[in-house]
Amino acid sequence: MLKLHVVQAEYGDCFILESKLGKESTTVLIDGGPYQTFEKHLKPTLQKLPLSRKLDLVVLSHIDNDHIIGLLDLLDEIKTQRERQVKELVKIGKLWHNSFNDLLQINLEPKKIFKNIFRTQNFIFKEEERKKENILTSIIMKGFQQGRDLTQLAKSLKISVNPGFNKLIVVNETVKSIRLKNITFHILGPTKKNLDKLREEWNDWLSRKKLTLNSEFELFQILDKSIPNLASIMFLAEIKNSKILFTGDGLAEDTIRVLLNNAMLDKEGKLHVDILKVPHHGSDRNASLEFFNTVYADYYVISANGRDDNPSLATLRWIIESGQSKNPKKIVLTNRTPNIINVLKEYDQKKFNYQCIILEKRKDYFTINLG
Repeated sequence: MLKLHVVQAEYGDCFILESKLGKESTTVLIDGGPYQTFEKHLKPTLQKLPLSRKLDLVVLSHIDNDHIIGLLDLLDEIKTQRERQVKELVKIGKLWHNSFNDLLQINLEPKKIFKNIFRTQNFIFKEEERKKENILTSIIMKGFQQGRDLTQLAKSLKISVNPGFNKLIVVNETVKSIRLKNITFHILGPTKKNLDKLREEWNDWLSRKKLTLNSEFELFQILDKSIPNLASIMFLAEIKNSKILFTGDGLAEDTIRVLLNNAMLDKEGKLHVDILKVPHHGSDRNASLEFFNTVYADYYVISANGRDDNPSLATLRWIIESGQSKNPKKIVLTNRTPNIINVLKEYDQKKFNYQCIILEKRKDYFTINLG
């Protein structure tokens, strides 16, 4: 038995992978979604599913509030239950998570780092002061401080963080394979090359002493684009003959490069997976027609609600137009958005051999059953 439960996470990600072979079962939670995901959808899902009240592994793909907040809420709930000596919602075996501090090799708390950076600036007008506070709040809200908080909370609950790794989950262009009971995880990223690039961008920005409008933009590029794109934990989960590719908010070209360099593509230069978690909520900045022609799937999963134009019209078109599968492609979507409505008008499902499956309103999750 192999199931992927796609939990409603609005503009974020939240998935539960459930595998059972004989008497051995494994359950993995990948990301926790943004604010309210835990209370509204993840907690009810964990209560409904027969998961033996255990998560063998929790994975945070990267530090951003649309992935991390639900995990913080989950661990906080467990901590409260433990303090009250009541039955815990679930027991967690281990956590995979690359914190902001470890990614950039710094010791100070993120919120202190940013406060110190802005404190050194001289603001003449009140308007500039307010702008500074707004920027600071936006940065902290992106999840960087929460990443450190998650690490501390996990340690307080005696949850092992990144066991078997040297602090960071990272690969040196060579895929690292780890067996967890009946699931083999082939870790594709982040790569050392991308983390080195990220640190170079950060140190270059930090070395500048004067904060200008342009440097503010550069900071947001690093925090909002570079960290999700370059530092996402990406992996191929293999269970018997089934494969599921989790891409986080990573870049399609990075995924293709690692698959190619590790001889994971077939003789035609393709990889078939049963389920593909489409990168970055279906953003066309992180995917391409080449990617969907290289990696093709039976199920394409997109968790998005229209925020930031996700899933983009281009990404939906690329999935439909990419040629591989003889069977109808199944596109699993957590919400009906304007772009989905438009693509359904533009591409007849029978003519173009695909099927859109949209999570029903008021439902907490949709289950893909691979048997």
